[in-house]
Amino acid sequence: MKEGVALSQLADILPPPAPGGPDWLLLGMIGGICCLVIVAALLWFIKKHYSPRSNSPTREARRRLAALRDEWQSHTLTDREAAYRLATLLRLGLAVPQLSTHIRPSTVKDETLWRGTLEQLQALRYRNESAHSLSPQCFDHAERWLTTAQRQAR
Repeated sequence: MKEGVALSQLADILPPPAPGGPDWLLLGMIGGICCLVIVAALLWFIKKHYSPRSNSPTREARRRLAALRDEWQSHTLTDREAAYRLATLLRLGLAVPQLSTHIRPSTVKDETLWRGTLEQLQALRYRNESAHSLSPQCFDHAERWLTTAQRQAR
């Protein structure tokens, strides 16, 4: 074969295109989406853990009430200690400066139930030898009042 014929046949072969850089538009879109996901996750975390609603005294009182009931039922606490703690949780959770039978929070609908619960707590807290024992219904009433207070706060 002659050299000219061989070269003319090679002239039709095109070399492959030069390697190009990455597709910057695609990489930019993926990066933007990742940034949005990270920002959304951070905002959700901040809202969940640092919002005023999550740190409300009522929510904290409800959480501690469940732990208090468990301690009392397992006889880790005496009735007197449980009455002190329950009264404190009610006062802080219902945002009243002092527990009183004369002043009833707006979340308490039944005044006689409120009065009876406070009298039972006071009998246990302020008498040396109380013939009374703490009733499980006190915890139920407190749970109901705190739940209502939490709903009203929303």
